[in-house]
Amino acid sequence: MKIAAFNVENLFDRPKAFNSEDQAKGATITDAVAEINVLIGKEIYSDADKKRMLVLIKELKLTAPNPPFAIFRKIRGSFWKQPKSGPMVITAKGRADWVGWVELRTEPNNAVAVMNTGRVIMEAAADIPAVIEAEDRVALKQFSEQVLLKLGGEPYDEIMLIDGNDERGIDVGLMLTNGYSVGLMRSHIADMRENGERIYSR
Repeated sequence: MKIAAFNVENLFDRPKAFNSEDQAKGATITDAVAEINVLIGKEIYSDADKKRMLVLIKELKLTAPNPPFAIFRKIRGSFWKQPKSGPMVITAKGRADWVGWVELRTEPNNAVAVMNTGRVIMEAAADIPAVIEAEDRVALKQFSEQVLLKLGGEPYDEIMLIDGNDERGIDVGLMLTNGYSVGLMRSHIADMRENGERIYSR
């Protein structure tokens, strides 16, 4: 059995923040999205929470007509208000007042990068490649059945990916061939530390 691990860095769609030439700026954006989603999820918003959310909203330019790196999704209820005069205010008192979240804006990945990822995986010729930062199972299946086939390789017999805790929408998965198959799976997605934080981000 030959096992290999690859960071595929999103196969087809990649957050725009990841494509910034300034990696520190990209990390700042993804950290801000993760932080505001944690604050949004609180049962009650303290004054400090609201103050910090306003800072993050400004940093992510979420009130702009076309925010560059993140999207504010509001499904129901009221979250903020912009008075005719004066600064914006958070009107929601907590999670129960509204339904919504912030997500990273994505764009198609570079086609050359996708094909090169396929070449590297084929060169390794692993029975079981474990992949990191795949966007979903459908994308991983399409990569196996279309990209690898286009490069002259054989698609993997079995594809498995389960959504994890990563706020950026990237997860870990497996591709299997040569008679190997996923059997018993045990998830640690809900494992918690003593302070109530989740142990695993993915």
